Amino acid sequence: MRIGWFTTLSSGVLSLILHIVIGALLIISFDFTPKPKNQTWKDVNVVEAVAVDKKQVELELARIKKIEEDKFKKEKKRLDDLEKKAKDLEQKRKEEEKKLADTKKKKIAEEKKRKTEQARVAKLQKEKKELEDKRKLEEKRVKEAEQKAEKLKAEEADRKKREEEAKKAEEEKKRNDAEAARLRADEEDMAAEIAADEKAELASKDQILINSIASKIKRSIENNFNKVGLPNGLECILRVRLIPGGEVIDVSIAKSSGNDIFDRRAVNATQKASPLPVPDDVATFERLRLRENNITFKPTN
Repeated sequence: MRIGWFTTLSSGVLSLILHIVIGALLIISFDFTPKPKNQTWKDVNVVEAVAVDKKQVELELARIKKIEEDKFKKEKKRLDDLEKKAKDLEQKRKEEEKKLADTKKKKIAEEKKRKTEQARVAKLQKEKKELEDKRKLEEKRVKEAEQKAEKLKAEEADRKKREEEAKKAEEEKKRNDAEAARLRADEEDMAAEIAADEKAELASKDQILINSIASKIKRSIENNFNKVGLPNGLECILRVRLIPGGEVIDVSIAKSSGNDIFDRRAVNATQKASPLPVPDDVATFERLRLRENNITFKPTN
């Protein structure tokens, strides 16, 4: 619509300029026509003058047309540039709108992701709290169990302490009894030493008696010994502590056979054989020093 208006205006201006140029040419032709002189008149070629003026007018019109065409092209270029700029602006606007839409979409996605992350963190915190509560409950249970175990341990230690004290008291009593018996035996020995011949004879008899007692003790132990599964030829030395009457109060390994099972069975057999065969007479028992004996134990095949 703007181009049509511009074309109409240009046509009007061109027409006006054409009339002005023609008028100017006419005036010039009248003003600059030389005055007649006193000379021979020559005929003016009117047709040629008109042709020249027409040519000038056509040239002027062509120049004006070119100017107008240049203006038209320039205006058209300006309008095209404006239209291109408008399209670019429109494209930029659409891109901006798309960018804003993408930003909004991204923001919504980020918000959704943030909420999801918050929910995940909340869930993890809840699970962490549950685990912490469970850990505290377990620690409390373990602590109570440890306290109970400590209490039982203390009670057991107290019981063992009482047992050990009772055992020590019993052993002390036995030692006192043994010492008293030993003193009596020493007194008897001193009385026996008065007669050398009687002592020598008694010593010989005692040795025979000791050998007999030792043989009986070995048989008694062997009768309670379990030989099943053991190799032949094993031997150990037992340290046996007795009281009058032959009751075994302690037995241990003075020299091992090298076989733990054999040694344990020998100790068990000695304890099972209690009381061992010794003289009923306390004086004889003490004289023969039977309270503590080293017995070589080697069972027969």
